[in-house]
Amino acid sequence: MNKPQGIIREVTTCRVCNSADLANYLDLGLMPLANNLAATADDAKAMARYPMQVSFCRDCSLSQLTVVIDPREMFSNYAYRSSISSAYVDHCRAMARALAESPGLQADDLVVDIAGNDGALLSVFKQELGVRVVNVDPAENLAEIAERQGVTTITSFWDANVAQQIVEEYGRPKLITATNVFAHVDDVRGFVAAARECLEDDGALMLEFPYGVDFIEHREFDTIYFEHLSYVLIEPVCRLAADLAMQVFDVQKQNIHGGTVRVFIGAVGVHEVRPTVSAFVTAEAAGGYHDVDVYEAWNAEIQDLIDDLVAQIRGLREQGSTVAAFAASAKGNTLLNACGFAADDVAYIVDDTPEKIGRFSPGTGIPVVDRSVLAADPPDYLLILAWNFSREIIASTTEYSAGGGKYIIPIPAFEIIATEGSNDE
Repeated sequence: MNKPQGIIREVTTCRVCNSADLANYLDLGLMPLANNLAATADDAKAMARYPMQVSFCRDCSLSQLTVVIDPREMFSNYAYRSSISSAYVDHCRAMARALAESPGLQADDLVVDIAGNDGALLSVFKQELGVRVVNVDPAENLAEIAERQGVTTITSFWDANVAQQIVEEYGRPKLITATNVFAHVDDVRGFVAAARECLEDDGALMLEFPYGVDFIEHREFDTIYFEHLSYVLIEPVCRLAADLAMQVFDVQKQNIHGGTVRVFIGAVGVHEVRPTVSAFVTAEAAGGYHDVDVYEAWNAEIQDLIDDLVAQIRGLREQGSTVAAFAASAKGNTLLNACGFAADDVAYIVDDTPEKIGRFSPGTGIPVVDRSVLAADPPDYLLILAWNFSREIIASTTEYSAGGGKYIIPIPAFEIIATEGSNDE
């Protein structure tokens, strides 16, 4: 395969266990980078595209993309801001309260957040727990926002050098958090090893990532994009930790983002290993998630789902209905491109992130607009691309629904929601 500019390498071995026994099970074709919105529609349509394929490791059951894109192209200036979502901020508050109990954070403990975005999580930790905080994020635009919020930020990718810098300048952290970043990491071994080297002896690394079982069960194909290098079960994480003289000592299910898991890793023998760990691993095996047949069957389901979405949306358009979308999200970009949609299918995408307004969705050329456009030119149907926040989005657009507008939820299957004030068909 010819390597388009930007691809570091093709992935021929598993990033967790180094096995070469990989089986490709999903191919979404050529896709643009999900978060690189363009200045014009023509630029958006002309963006470089890369092969979007997923493979399964028959040895440790990790799913991963078959290529890796240079992370500097994706993360040095990043359009997604964590604090825009009130649901995520609420999730951070609940996390702070939970972590005050286990691992028992005390005022003046150090908490480091890897890829902490605009400081949303650590701002809450400072307010709720009084802990010292350091954010590590490579995006300069987000680091500036975090600093303005009083969150000390190191503008860098996480690695052993940054870990050593933290120890020298701030001391050893009691807790390192990494929410929605572990799946983005190519060198997962170096990532976890750097955390191990700088943690306090009884400290913990807390990973939170979309759960591989939910990925399959809920047909979450749209969570596949080039930032998300891996689609993760608990089994491979346990294997990785053991290889680094660490152990997974707790696993907690979370409902945010369509289903995530919170995984705690510490030094061997320091923390009590809770029954949740073996429960998750056993359930994964019982559900067939260590067998490639499950993933190949899922591939057929996804192709049928995409075909149905295309037929439904274009059927509405052929009937004379207008369709727009809400949330210029990475997952939305995957869905739009997988379906081959353009501005003729979806007139515009509403978003609340200032950096996205006035830009155009990668690959499709669909314009991204603010809420004033939704009020001035409401569509008959609003396709919720960030379906994981559908409740929040519907609650915040009551004027639209009161005027008769209806919502489309695309995942796990096409569904039309008509709230009070809408006229269901």
